[in-house]
Amino acid sequence: MTGADDITFSRPLGVARALGAAGLGEDDVLAKTVILTGEQVALNTANGRWCFLNSLRLLCRFVGPLSVVLPQGVPGFEQEVRRLASRLWSRRGVTVLLDGEPLHSNSAAAALSIGFSANRDARWTTINSNGWVTRVSSEPLALSSDMQQDNPLAAMLAASLGVMEVFKRVYEIPSEAAPLLGLTQFSLFELSTSPSGLGPPLPSDITLPDALLVGAGAIGNAIALLLSQLPVAGRLHIVDKQAFERENLGTCMLLDLISWVGESKAERLAAWLSSNSKLSCTGEAVLIADASSGEHLPGMAVDLVFNGLDDVQARHDAQLLWPSVLVDGGINAIGVAVVTHRLDQPSGACLRCTFALQAADERALQAQLTGLSVASLDAGLDRQLTELDVEAAAEANRDWLRQRMKAGKTLCATISEAQQSLGVQFAEGFRPSVPFVASAAAALSVAQALKALLFPDAPFVQRFQMESLFIGPETSVSLHTDARSTCECVAHRRIIEQLVSRRARRLTLTACR
Repeated sequence: MTGADDITFSRPLGVARALGAAGLGEDDVLAKTVILTGEQVALNTANGRWCFLNSLRLLCRFVGPLSVVLPQGVPGFEQEVRRLASRLWSRRGVTVLLDGEPLHSNSAAAALSIGFSANRDARWTTINSNGWVTRVSSEPLALSSDMQQDNPLAAMLAASLGVMEVFKRVYEIPSEAAPLLGLTQFSLFELSTSPSGLGPPLPSDITLPDALLVGAGAIGNAIALLLSQLPVAGRLHIVDKQAFERENLGTCMLLDLISWVGESKAERLAAWLSSNSKLSCTGEAVLIADASSGEHLPGMAVDLVFNGLDDVQARHDAQLLWPSVLVDGGINAIGVAVVTHRLDQPSGACLRCTFALQAADERALQAQLTGLSVASLDAGLDRQLTELDVEAAAEANRDWLRQRMKAGKTLCATISEAQQSLGVQFAEGFRPSVPFVASAAAALSVAQALKALLFPDAPFVQRFQMESLFIGPETSVSLHTDARSTCECVAHRRIIEQLVSRRARRLTLTACR
């Protein structure tokens, strides 16, 4: 165990310690080998390949040596895996082998396989997916071998759950806090652990309405990856005020190039997605509250919004666009949630109804932690520090705050740093996190969006959450929060409908040109 863990491991280690792995450190983790493998039949399906590549991207974020073992008979996929492995960021490297080549498997701490065969090795987890249904088992029980209905959403969730099982073993999570999963299924269409079927096939071509992704961090990365795997076309604008930082290497699935560190999250993610999908993407390092006056958003008729945020004010600001569909993915250290607001479901609460702004007593705690004034904090956390904030802060904290300001930190990031150094937890400060919880939230969010767009008559769930992903989807609960009569979504309903009508006319005129 080291005295000070690398910042790229700080968030995953924080989750492990919160779950009871108190004596674990960076050196302990990096000494353990992990195996990722798969069965030939499974890897010859699109679902199997998505499961494998997503798992590879997730695993390299928090493990040490990673041995990728491919079966014979997948030459095209082997080349794709080798290309990805050669550029992935990792702490101890990725080795790609073919089945039969020398491998010291007895020393591995955990193994994840994409397939369906049972394995009695206690270190083994098997995953696959079909249609909207995710399957996983860490017990010697075979999974269904049917994997023919292509759907990257369930494959992403399968990878998230499988990689989570590896995390439990490598980070020595006590079984009483997070037992290994038995044979588990979950449908992203029915939001059920007892699905009645695979769900409807996805169309071969999907045109999205003008869309906005707010937040390009861990959840936003996974949403972008999903959009690259789906047959979607259209225009997408990405908004995030922050730049990538070194600590994001441990949680962001697409952050492989160190050269991205220090660059705009939104702009880099937009460039990647433009090169890896049929979407036309733009990015902007700006607050969502200011995006409408920026270069790109006024030229779009945004009717779909994906949120990957941890700030209530930003959620409120995103809601004011009043898109037909808004999905908000949220996470904490161990759980995931998605809130969906649809204009065709007016009884459901919007984000301004669902999320209350912070109470003054929490602001006082944050002020005590950082030295910032309560007035500065009340002006919004998702903005950059200013000299006025520094001058209004406690004198003892000004030099430290001025350094954060020169580094371009937002107030939220400043709270995160202060909180991390003291090991304190607040609702809007630094949160220990792992990449697979964020990718699970992304799978839920994009699934809800596509259900609303493609299958609007399917049962509507306004709010869905898995209390603990680590315990499994059995902790899921579907909720419905009624819209508040005093909220804009009710009180200004007529104005919102007029806005939507003007947006529809604008889209029609654009299509006719």
